[in-house]
Amino acid sequence: LKPFGRSSQTPRACFACEGACAGTGTMTAEAAAAAWEGTPANTEQVVNSPRVSVPVEYNARDLMLYALGIGSLDPRFVYEHDPLFAAFPTYPICLTFKGDSHDALPFPSPAMRSFPFPIFKGFKVGLDAEKIIEKVAELPPRGASLRLVGGVVGVHQKGSGALVESAYDLCDDAGKVYYKIISGTFQVGAHGFKDAGVTHSRNIPPPAGPPTHEVEVPTSLHAASLFRLSGDYNPLHVDPRVAEVGGFDTPILHGLCTLGNTTRAVLDAVAGQMSDDVTPVVMHLEF
Repeated sequence: LKPFGRSSQTPRACFACEGACAGTGTMTAEAAAAAWEGTPANTEQVVNSPRVSVPVEYNARDLMLYALGIGSLDPRFVYEHDPLFAAFPTYPICLTFKGDSHDALPFPSPAMRSFPFPIFKGFKVGLDAEKIIEKVAELPPRGASLRLVGGVVGVHQKGSGALVESAYDLCDDAGKVYYKIISGTFQVGAHGFKDAGVTHSRNIPPPAGPPTHEVEVPTSLHAASLFRLSGDYNPLHVDPRVAEVGGFDTPILHGLCTLGNTTRAVLDAVAGQMSDDVTPVVMHLEF
């Protein structure tokens, strides 16, 4: 599968907690923003810094809106009165953008800006490189107020830039983990840094021979306009002027919308739409 959507972001430069965690090992979003703003790049500090805790929130309407945004017509995901109503398994990735807001957001969103993220010399644009989404427990279908806890765990030279990997736990205040998420971002043109931390990325060569299943997934011309309502308000996906500045002829579909559509196609083809045993979900975006 060759996803056709890519998203860019303007991450913040931030590299040291300087005691903002108060010895707890976890910083609040406010403390992270204050402590990391404008400090020098040091990859060891980046990967060894305390994890940030950011509040996130969703309701049943958010779950249905996301499912519609990835083209699902399964009543289990789009109808709140279905006896099996549940969150589509890739929904939590949207919370890294959405945070606890229920309104339109700037880009980068407050939730995105809360997590420390290094920017290296030569940086041109940030692209989604890899997402790994592991469901640990079923999300409450009627909504919940949770926390996204995590930060950068690895920085490595890859090709013509840097692969920066972040790890998050989606959990409640009691510490129950619902999802584990690995997010890899490729910084095009980045250089002048040392590798540090761990990497979860691995090369997956295309299998030999014909595909086991072939599924055509039509997408609407309005797919990006609908999907962005789940939290990723990057104007690259709807504004022709921004797309042109980014080097594209027209706005492009979100890579995470491609992730959702692809996962839906796989579940339909091989799991009969049952997602309980499908974990983790891994997506590689080519750059």
